[in-house]
This record gives sequence, C-alpha cells and structure tokens, in this order.
Amino acid sequence: MAMPVIEGIRVPLNFYVILKEPVPLAGMSYPRVHTPWEEIGKAGFSSVVCLCDPEVSYNPYPLEVLFSAELEDLHYGNYPYDPDTLEWLVRKATDIILTEMDAGKGIVVHCVGGIGRTGTVLGCVLKGLGFQANEVINYLDDINKLRGFRGWPETEWQEEMVRRY
Repeated sequence: MAMPVIEGIRVPLNFYVILKEPVPLAGMSYPRVHTPWEEIGKAGFSSVVCLCDPEVSYNPYPLEVLFSAELEDLHYGNYPYDPDTLEWLVRKATDIILTEMDAGKGIVVHCVGGIGRTGTVLGCVLKGLGFQANEVINYLDDINKLRGFRGWPETEWQEEMVRRY
C-alpha cells in the first residue's frame, strides 16, 4: 500500500492510490481550494470523476473532468432512497473509468469524504478488472482504516453493489 508523495496534499488521508498498473487509480476527499492539480497530474493522473455534484465547482486543470454526477450519500448506513438510479450511476461511472483506463489514462475519483461513494465505484472498477469481490472489499476496508476511518463499506448496499458488478 505504498502511496506516492504529492506535495500539497495529505496522503493517504485526503488522497490514496488503490492501483498503480495498468494505470494509476486513486480516491480522494472533495478537492480543496488549493488542491495541487499539477502535482497530481505529474503523478500520472489525467482525469477526475466527481460523485457528489452534477457539475464540478472547481477547475482541476491540467486534469479533465471525465464524469460528474450526484450519487446518494449513504454514510449514515441507510439503504438508498432510489437504489435503481444509484446502481445505474455507479455502473455508468465505473464503465467510463474502465474505458479511460483502457486508453491508458490515470483517474482520480472523489465524493465528499472519499469513502462510501468513492469506494463503491473504485470497488466496481477493481471487480471490472478481474479482482474477486472479497479481495476488493478487504482491500478497500484496509485502505480506509489506514486513512484513519472506520473502514469500508459504510453500508451493506455498497458491498452488495461491488459483489453484483
């Protein structure tokens, strides 16, 4: 779980790499005003996926916004209000990320805390790359504990989503 050092961002608390090959894939908390996008770009990332807003309110230059949508926040452990729409959005984000990865581009995924929604999409990406569900779930749990959080998933639905993907 060695993480790159990116000047101007707290790794792994606010930025964490889950995959280095075939291209870099990372999760992060919501970008702050002075997020060092150029340094993130130098670390091999070229695209951003936002899971908490229909449109981003920041400029990640030199990275490009690949996808942005408001996924339901389940951090209180609740079941989704609209599970069909939420699953559709998770699958859409995952498919877009996998296509970008096939093109050789590194991606950063975020929601607000970088745990629940981000972990769900990252977990589905890892499943799409051929990793087993238990391995993915344990890996995401370990990473979030390393970051100083309770772990992952935040809800049963998130784990079920990764298993279904």
